[in-house]
Amino acid sequence: MSSPVFDEAMLRFGRLLHYAGLAIALIVCAIAYSWFYEPLEGDILDTEMKIDQLVVSRENAETIHHEHERLSSHLQDIKARYSALEERVPLNAEAGSFLKHVSEIAHEEELAITNFQPAQSVQGNGYTAMEVMLDGKGSFESICSFFERLSKIQRLSKVKDFSVSGDAQSDDYPMKATIVIYYGLQGDGATVGREVSRG
Repeated sequence: MSSPVFDEAMLRFGRLLHYAGLAIALIVCAIAYSWFYEPLEGDILDTEMKIDQLVVSRENAETIHHEHERLSSHLQDIKARYSALEERVPLNAEAGSFLKHVSEIAHEEELAITNFQPAQSVQGNGYTAMEVMLDGKGSFESICSFFERLSKIQRLSKVKDFSVSGDAQSDDYPMKATIVIYYGLQGDGATVGREVSRG
C-alpha cells in the first residue's frame, strides 16, 4: 500500500513536469514563428506587392508607349522648328546687310528711304533684338508693296511701329516705321518663334 504523502508529492511533481513541458513547447513555437514564419510572411507580402505593381505596369504599358511616342514626335518637331529658326537669325546684328536688302526692296518698289538709324540692342530671352528706325516716302501702293515684301524676307524681323501721313501737295506719303531685327540666337531660345512675329 502506497503512502498518501508520497502520492500527493508525485502528483505535484507530475503536474510541474506537465506545465514545464507545455511552457517549453510554447517557447519553441514562438521561436519557430519568429525565425521561420514571420520572414516567410514578409516575403509573401513583398512578392504580392511586386506582382500587383507588375500587373499595373502591364496595364499601363500601352499608354506609356503612346505617350513616349507623342513626346518624341513633339521633341522632333521642336528641334526642326528651332533649326529652321536658326537659319533666319544670324549670329551678329549685320545691320548693314539688312539695310542693303531693305534699300534694294525699297528701290524696286519706288519707295524713297530718307533715314535708316539702328538703335541700341536689347537682350531678350534667348536672343538679342535691335530696333531700326526707318523714314521713307512713297505712294500708298509702294508702301504696301514694300512691307509685304519685307515680311517675306529670310531674316526674322517684325514691324513694331508704323505711321503714315498725307501730303496735299503730292501723291507720295511720308512714313515712319520701327523694325525689330533679331540675332544671336542662344541654345535656350527655342521659344523665340512663339514670342516674336514677322511684320
